[in-house]
Amino acid sequence: MSDENQQTAVFVDEKTQKELNTPLRHVGTTQNKEFLEILIKMISEGKINLYQPGSLINHSVYDKLDDAAKGKADLEATNMLTAVREIKGLHDAGYNDTYQMDNLVEQLRVTKERLENIGGDLFII
Repeated sequence: MSDENQQTAVFVDEKTQKELNTPLRHVGTTQNKEFLEILIKMISEGKINLYQPGSLINHSVYDKLDDAAKGKADLEATNMLTAVREIKGLHDAGYNDTYQMDNLVEQLRVTKERLENIGGDLFII
């Protein structure tokens, strides 16, 4: 093996690699856990479609907005739905009590609250 290949090749046995790939355990805040439970319930009930940003929007509030505000809401719904898909993926993999999950849920919850402070109860979560 050349010197260059030796420098980039890292040997890790499967057990060690599995441990390295497993997110660290972390118990998040009660507020984030409750938000996660609500979110997963809405997904499982079909209220939130993971590939339709409009499914996050509360249309009774959204329909009263002007076009500029609707455009911003649409953009934010797309960004939020990306986070929802990541959260769902971690949940399905059994990683509910991890730093990654807590961070994603916190970001989504805070973003939702920030946007709703400006535009009212704009999202269904």
